[in-house]
Amino acid sequence: MTEHRAYRDALACYPTGVAIVTHMREGQARGMTVNSFASVSLSPRLVLWSLGRSSERFEPYAAAEHYAINVLAADQGALSSACAMTDRLEAAGARWTSGANGAPLLDGAIARFECTRVAIHPGGDHVIIVGEVTAFDRPREAPALVFHKSSYGQAG
Repeated sequence: MTEHRAYRDALACYPTGVAIVTHMREGQARGMTVNSFASVSLSPRLVLWSLGRSSERFEPYAAAEHYAINVLAADQGALSSACAMTDRLEAAGARWTSGANGAPLLDGAIARFECTRVAIHPGGDHVIIVGEVTAFDRPREAPALVFHKSSYGQAG
């Protein structure tokens, strides 16, 4: 086993939540599965997520000034997998409404955060995108989707 693989396997021991970052691009709703979402500050309301520099989706997501972070419920594993393969929400079978900032808010999510990008920081082979939360909601109560050791599970 390579050291790179061993490192990834060690990181996989830490369960993470699963979210889909959404935005509008050229009139189409787009979404990308991430597990790097975290709170930064309560006042002001700041959150972050990380984006791989080598991702085919890097340019449009790094350039998105307005976006939403949709925290997935345990029953949304198929949507998570679909958005890992394609970022076209329609092709992924997603349903959504538009938020105040224009970003898609996914139906079935357990929490949704509408954000305006305030900073992008270098982070090795990723960038760290910081957004100010301009609106949020908790549309339903359900266990969260988690990712642990390369498999989906649920929290709560």
